[in-house]
Parts: sequence; C-alpha cells; structure tokens
Amino acid sequence: MVGHSATSLDEDPTVFAGRLLASLGLPDHPLVAAGGWSNRVWLAPAHVVRLSSGRFRDAFAHEAAVIAMLPPAIPTARVLGHGWVGQREWLVQQRLPGQPLAQVWPALSTPQRRDAVRQLGTLLRVLHRVPLPAGFANPWLSAALAPGGQPRDAYHAPPSRYELLLAAAHVPGVDTAFLDDLRAFIAERLPAFDGLPAVLVHGDIHFYNLLWHDGRLSGLLDFEGAQPAVADQELDTLLRFCRQPALYRGPGDATVLVGADLAAIPDWLAETYPEPFAVPGLTARLAVYDALWHLVQLHHFPLDGGRHDPLGHLKALLAAGGDSART
Repeated sequence: MVGHSATSLDEDPTVFAGRLLASLGLPDHPLVAAGGWSNRVWLAPAHVVRLSSGRFRDAFAHEAAVIAMLPPAIPTARVLGHGWVGQREWLVQQRLPGQPLAQVWPALSTPQRRDAVRQLGTLLRVLHRVPLPAGFANPWLSAALAPGGQPRDAYHAPPSRYELLLAAAHVPGVDTAFLDDLRAFIAERLPAFDGLPAVLVHGDIHFYNLLWHDGRLSGLLDFEGAQPAVADQELDTLLRFCRQPALYRGPGDATVLVGADLAAIPDWLAETYPEPFAVPGLTARLAVYDALWHLVQLHHFPLDGGRHDPLGHLKALLAAGGDSART
C-alpha cells in the first residue's frame, strides 16, 4: 500500500482526487462525485477515492488495518493507497461491482431478499470470528472518549461510558429531569452487559454499506467504525435501518424504502445467524445501544421533530420501556 502526505489541500478536491489517482498510476477519468455523509467520495471506473473531513482521527488508517485483517470470504474493497493532506485523510480503494442493496431492494423478489439476508448472516458470522490483535481498538472512538475529547463523536460508545454521554447531552432543549430519567433507564439495564466476549464488529451494517451484484452480496463497505464489541451490537444499526431506512439515505439518493419493506429482515437474519439474537438480556441491551446512539445525535440534529428527531426517539424509548429498540 502506498502512503503520501501533504500539508494542505490547496486545490479543488475533485482535482486533488484525480491527481491522486494519477500519482498512483491509476486511471483518473472519468471521475464522478458520489454522495456521502461524512466523507467526500469520487468514483473512477475501477477505483474509489475517499477524502475525510478530518473529524474522526485516523479513521481511514484504522479502516485499512481492519481490511488487511479480513479473510477472502468477506468481499470488501482492497486498499491501494492511504495518506493525509493536512488533518484530512484520503483512501484509494478498488471499486467493487454492484449497487447498494438499499437501491436494488425494491426490485428484488421475496426469495431474492431472503437470500440476500442469508448471505449477510453468513458474512457476519465470518466477520465475528476474525481474531482480534492484542490491544485492538478504534482510534477515533478512543479519542472521542478520552479526557478533552468530543463525546459528540462517540458513536457506539461502550455502554459503560454512558455517564460521559449523559454529561455531554446538556444541550439547549434537553432538561436535566429528562436526562436523570434516562440515566436511571440505562443504569437499570447495565447488568445485562456483564461478562460477554468481544468480537470484531463492523459497527455500521445497513443496506447502503452492502453492494449487490448478479444475485450476491458483492461488497461490505466502510469499516471506519469497526471495533471490539459483543456481536449483538451489530443489530443496533441494522434494526434501526429496518425501522427507519430514510435515516440512512445519503444526500441526493432518491431511494424510497419504508419499514414495511424491511420488516422480515430480523427474522430472516436470525434463521442464518441466530447467535446475536440469543445474547442474554437482548431487549435491555438493544435499548441501551439505542439510547446511547440518540444521545450522540442530540449534538447533530435539531430537536424539532424532524426526520432524525433524537429527543423524540429518546422519549419514545423511555415511554415504551425499551421495547421500541427491538422492533
């Protein structure tokens, strides 16, 4: 893998992406911008260029290291180059065939959908059996949770760090009494997290991070969030996607999915890979995962009942006693 660094991004990012490909001896045109929540992304005929915002420390370096750990049974985009430009990272990867599973899902028959979920279960089982190196951790999550870090970036924080996220959640529109209720809600469920082994989890499993091509899952993308955790943490994002797929639709994506399109996915996944669903205290655990995720989202989305509405989701979670995180 080739690595380069530069002091600043002093040209148009698209020009930079093209020059980067050329410097690696790769075709640099045509180059098409693609949507992305956290990163700038460009698609070349056989390669992908990603440019980070610089917000998540060493996220691409971490992703490249995780990809190097994966067995061939997990289809993912090989890393061809990585480096920094100022505080921002870039990553050049092989472009895999296929379209996001979310975009093709409406056209798939029920047997095809069931087979896609079966394949996902098989991939997750393989992923969760990848040996973890000593000291393996996610660098940007560690930085977010460290003294002086940014809890607003602590996505999928360990449940044991819930007090830090609650302390950071004193934002306008969120009152102390509500946070006290949420603290009690989480504390009551913490015993469900005792004594379970950690595995390598992807951390962001949803259908926009899965590619589908010729009847098979051709790619599992975006390992920036990979970390050691109990296997059921993988269900947090996936079940939320099944409930509210619009939350994961990228900028400019016109795909329309509703929860009814995805309602059978948890049952189909459990048929192939039942282990995450069999974790003791799953309902309590999923409720805590969901609460922590929305606590972080309080820093990023208005509290006005919009599409994301993290405060509304937290209130609904408390009102339902945690059951809404499972269905």
